[in-house]
Amino acid sequence: MNPPSQPGNTLRRYFQRHPLVADSFRWVLPALLIGAALRILFISYNPYAVWGPDSRSYYIFTHRLFYDGAFSLAEKRRYLYPLLLAPMSLLPGGVMRWLPSIQHTLGLATLLPLAYIIRKTLVCWKLWIVPITVLYAGFPIILWSEHELLGEHLFFATLIWSFAGWVAWVSQSGLQRGRRMFWWFFVPFTLFILTKPAGRFVWPGIFVGFVLVAAWRLLSRKQMVALLALIIITPTVGSRKQGAWILYTATLPLTQLDTPLHAEYKAEIRDLVQQMRTNLDTYYVLQYEEPFYFIRDPGEQDKRPLWKALGKDEKLKNEIYMDLALEGIRAQPDLLFYLAWERFVASMNESIFEAEHFDDGHYVDTFAEFYKDAFDSPKSSIRLALALPRTGSIAPYASLRRKFEPAPGSWMARPVQAWMGAWGQRLDFFRFPNLPKAQCRISLVRTTPLGWWLLLGTFLSFLPRYRRTLGVWTLAFLVYMLGVFLVSLVSPRYVAPAWPMVLILLAVPADVLCAALCHRLRGRPSAAL
Repeated sequence: MNPPSQPGNTLRRYFQRHPLVADSFRWVLPALLIGAALRILFISYNPYAVWGPDSRSYYIFTHRLFYDGAFSLAEKRRYLYPLLLAPMSLLPGGVMRWLPSIQHTLGLATLLPLAYIIRKTLVCWKLWIVPITVLYAGFPIILWSEHELLGEHLFFATLIWSFAGWVAWVSQSGLQRGRRMFWWFFVPFTLFILTKPAGRFVWPGIFVGFVLVAAWRLLSRKQMVALLALIIITPTVGSRKQGAWILYTATLPLTQLDTPLHAEYKAEIRDLVQQMRTNLDTYYVLQYEEPFYFIRDPGEQDKRPLWKALGKDEKLKNEIYMDLALEGIRAQPDLLFYLAWERFVASMNESIFEAEHFDDGHYVDTFAEFYKDAFDSPKSSIRLALALPRTGSIAPYASLRRKFEPAPGSWMARPVQAWMGAWGQRLDFFRFPNLPKAQCRISLVRTTPLGWWLLLGTFLSFLPRYRRTLGVWTLAFLVYMLGVFLVSLVSPRYVAPAWPMVLILLAVPADVLCAALCHRLRGRPSAAL
C-alpha cells in the first residue's frame, strides 16, 4: 500500500508535469510580495470597503433578501457580484469589513494567470514577466477597485483568467487535451460575462478568435451548446432603461432638431443641443455637466415641462431616448465615432485616476454622507453592510471615524501613498494642453512617444507568432473599448480591464527585436534567454 502523498510532493509533481505554470509561479513571486505588502498596508489604515454612489445598486439584492425575504436580482446589476455579496453579509462585522481582504486576495491570485500569459506568449519572457506583473500588482486603479463594493474588480480579474485560459487552450496540439483545456477559458469567461453588461463588447473579438483557430473542429457538441447558452444569456445582463439613458447622453449632439420625430420634445431642448454642437470638440467635458444629469433625471428640472413629465413615465422616456439616439446615429455616424474617440482619449491616461484616493481622510470624508442615510433610516443598506443594528438608533458618525480610519497619519500609509504618487504621468499616452479643462479641445491633444510605442505594439501583436493569442485578445480589447466609449462617459474604469493587455503590448516591440536578435545569434528563437 502506497503511503499518502504529501502536499509538497503533489505540488512538485504538478510543476514537473506543467513546467510553464512552474515558471510562472517562480517569476511572479516578486509581484506577489510587493502586491501583498501594498495591500496589507492599505487595509491597515483603510480596513473597510469603499461604498460609492453605485454600491447600493449592487447591494440591493442582499438588502431585499435580508429585509424583505425577496429573492430579486435588479435588472441593472445581474448576476454574479450581487449573489456573492449576500453570503458575505452573514460574516461578523458585515460585508464591508471582509470585502477588502477577499477582493485583495483575488487580486493577488490573478497575478499568476497574468504571469502565465507572458510566459506563454512572449519570446523573451524573462525580460518582461517581472516588470509587467510588478506594475500590475501595484496599479493604482486596480488596487483601489479591489477595495470597493463594486463589480469592477471581479470583472477585471475574470477577464485575465479568461485570457490565460484561452492562451492555454489554443496552444494545445492534441484534440482531447485541447477540449479539456477549453473549460479553463470558458468558465472564467462565463463569470466575466455574468458580471457586467459591458462584457458583451468582448464577444466580437472572441468570435474572430474562434474563426482563426477553426474552433468548430476543436470543440465537442457539449462545448458548442455551452457557448450557445452563454450567447443567449449575455443580453439579459444589464438594464434596457440604463442603456437608453446612457446612449442618449452619449449622442445628444447628434439630435436631429428639424425632423418630425418627437418634434415637440426637440423644441424644448434645441438650445441645449445647439450649445453642445457648438462645443463638439469639448463634449467629453461638457457631457458631465447638464446633459448627464438632465437626461438621467428630467423630472428634477422645471425649465422644460414636457421633459419634466417624462420623469413620471419611464416607458415613454426610454422610447424617446432610443428614438432620438438612433435617429441621430443614422444621420451622422461619423460624429458618433468622433465623440467615442474623445472619450477614449480622455480616459486612456493612467494619471486620470488621481493618487489622492489613497490619502488619509479620503475614505471618512466621502463616506460621511452615506452613513447619514444609515443614521436616518432603519432599513438602510449601510446598516446591513456594516452589521449595525437594524432597529433603533446607531452611534453618530463622529464617534466611529476612528473605526473607519484607525491610524490616520501612520507610517503604514506613507509607503502606499508614495507608491501611488510615484506613477505621476509615466503611463500617459496623450498630452493635453495646459488650459482650463473646458477649453481643452480634443484637436489640441497630442500623442506621446509612449502612445506611439503602444500603437506599434498593437500592430505587431498580429504577427504570426502572436496572432492566435495576443492578436485575438488585442482585437477583443479594441472592440471592447470601442463599444464602451460609443455609449459612455469619460472614465478610467472603462479602460482598466485593458491595462494588463496594454502592459503586455508595450513589451511586444522590444520582444520582436529580441526574438530577431536571438534568431540571428543562435538560429532558434525558443532559446532566447
